[in-house]
Amino acid sequence: MNDILLVNKINHKDYSSEKQKVFFQIGGIHIPRVEGRLMELIGNSRLIDEKDVVYKYNGFEVDILTQSIPILVKILAENNIPIFGVYAIYIPRL
Repeated sequence: MNDILLVNKINHKDYSSEKQKVFFQIGGIHIPRVEGRLMELIGNSRLIDEKDVVYKYNGFEVDILTQSIPILVKILAENNIPIFGVYAIYIPRL
């Protein structure tokens, strides 16, 4: 069986104040130490409001400004949080 993931392209030139739903696939999030550290980093980052984050079994989903994505990736990488993917959640635009 093939794994299918529907995603929207992230427009890196988007400097609007409109947040988009983005999923960060994180390795080891099932380990309490990693999950706790991740929650601490996100809470201290001031990039994201805690109400905009949903933690899942393999990562977290967040409403975030496009220009804040690279900053969050840098924070996670500097703190040895393994990032395996960053995806804009597919929402059909009708």
